[in-house]
Amino acid sequence: MRAPIIILVFANLAFAAWALLVDRPVNSPAARDISHLTRLVLASEPAPGTPANAGRTGPPGQAGGTAATNPHCVTVGPFGDLAIAAAAASLLQSRGFTPTQRDEPGQDLVAYWVYLDNVPSETEANRLLQKLRASGLTDARVMPVTTAQEARRVSVGLFYEKAGAERRARQVKSLGLTPMLTEQHQSQATYWVDINLTSPGQSVSTEGLLPSAAAGAHLEIRDCPVPGGAPAASSGPVAQSSASVPGKPPAAGNSGNHLPAVAPQK
Repeated sequence: MRAPIIILVFANLAFAAWALLVDRPVNSPAARDISHLTRLVLASEPAPGTPANAGRTGPPGQAGGTAATNPHCVTVGPFGDLAIAAAAASLLQSRGFTPTQRDEPGQDLVAYWVYLDNVPSETEANRLLQKLRASGLTDARVMPVTTAQEARRVSVGLFYEKAGAERRARQVKSLGLTPMLTEQHQSQATYWVDINLTSPGQSVSTEGLLPSAAAGAHLEIRDCPVPGGAPAASSGPVAQSSASVPGKPPAAGNSGNHLPAVAPQK
C-alpha cells in the first residue's frame, strides 16, 4: 500500500518540475511594418484618387450604370402650312417621339398678275366681268374695294410663269381691253418638326406625314440647326394647304404647287 502512494507523490513532483522548468511559453515574434507596401485593389473597387460617384450616370443616390447617350436632334420638313406640320407632329408623337415645332423664313413666292385697273364703277366692273367670262376667262373676278380712294380692279388671272401671264394679257387685249401685268412677291414661312433620338439605332420615318393632296411635296430629315446659326434652305416644294394671297386674287383651283390656291396656268 505504501508503494503506490510513493509513486503518486513522485509523479506529482515530476510533473510540477516539468511544468516549471521545461514547458515555458515561447515569445511571439515582433510584428513587421508593411505600411510601405503597395495596397492591393479589388477589380470592383474604384482606383485610388477616383471620386466616389465616378462611373455613376444617374441622379445622386442611384447605383452606378452605363454611360448615358446624348440625344441626337433631327428635324423633319419643310412643311409650308402650320396645320400640316401640327398634324405631322401629332403623328410622330403617337409613334413615341416628343416633337417640337418651329418655323423658318422661306423663299419668296413669285407670281404674275393680270388685271384691269382703274375701273370707274361697280357697274362697269360687273359688265367687264361678264364680258371676260363670256369669252372663256372664267377665273376673272372683281376685287373688293376697302376704301373710297382705292382703285377698283378686275382680276383676270394669277400665274406662276410669266409666259402664261403674257398669253392671258394678249387674250384680254384682243377683247379691246387694256390689261395690266405686274410681278407679285410673297414671303412665306416654312415649318419644321424637331425630334430627339435617344438611342443609336432609332430612326424616323416620313410615311404618312403629308396629306395625299401634297403629293408633289418632298420631306427631308436632317440635323437640327445650331442655335444662332443660319437656317437650312429648302431644296424642293413644301407641303401647303389652301390659303389666299393677301391682296391678290385667288384662282379657281389649287394645284398643290408652291403658291397656295393659285392654279399654275401656262
